Amino acid sequence: MNTATGKKKSVRFPRRKIYSVVQTVLPKGADFRMQVIDSNIGRMKIVRVVTPAWKKLPPSDRIFKIINAANAKLSVTDRKDILRFSVLTPDELKLVTHKPVKRIPFKHKNVALAAAS
Repeated sequence: MNTATGKKKSVRFPRRKIYSVVQTVLPKGADFRMQVIDSNIGRMKIVRVVTPAWKKLPPSDRIFKIINAANAKLSVTDRKDILRFSVLTPDELKLVTHKPVKRIPFKHKNVALAAAS
């Protein structure tokens, strides 16, 4: 009889997959920052997306867009440790955390053109 007596494989949280899902659902070229926060419920996490995109949409619509993309593009095992998504603008994050927000870095698209000048 062959019995396996090894350690249980620990499954890592799929940050990169979630990051790419968020990147595809946001408007092209929109800057964002993603934070993964531990909840006090088991191994579940809160995924917080901070972006100035969609600032005119209500938070429920922003979250709905992210959830729909995550349900379509992530597997059940990837989604099982996500407690909830939070999508905030930098100003909303400042109100929630009462801390100054780190500026989202601007990506320069024409770096080669600027260096050639």
